[in-house]
Amino acid sequence: MQLVMEILVSIFLLVGAFFILIGSIGMVRLPDLFMRLHAPTKSGTLGLGSFLLASMIYSAFQGRFGFAEILITLFTFITAPVSANLMAQAALHLRLRSMSGDVPETIDRPLPWQRTRRRAFHAKSKSTKDDLH
Repeated sequence: MQLVMEILVSIFLLVGAFFILIGSIGMVRLPDLFMRLHAPTKSGTLGLGSFLLASMIYSAFQGRFGFAEILITLFTFITAPVSANLMAQAALHLRLRSMSGDVPETIDRPLPWQRTRRRAFHAKSKSTKDDLH
């Protein structure tokens, strides 16, 4: 039974290391903030989740329930996408452009805290819809 646990833990550690490596390569190689933001958030979360699964398996074979690992996994899967979204909204607020091309509908979109731009945006989109009919 010890051999099965070691093999399972080793597999999850290797999978986690692979995802972390891919995320770090993407962080270095991708050209702009929007692409760089995607690489570490997705692969880092999967890598950490795999490490925590390995830790839970190891602790289960030691006779201890991995409650701390479950909480860490839960908090990571909740906070990583939220923080990535906030960083992307901050980049849009600073009007950073993507090197892959200009995306005017995201640049002109009002952010949640911009009430005056939201009203102007809705008025502009309503007049555009009226022009189409």
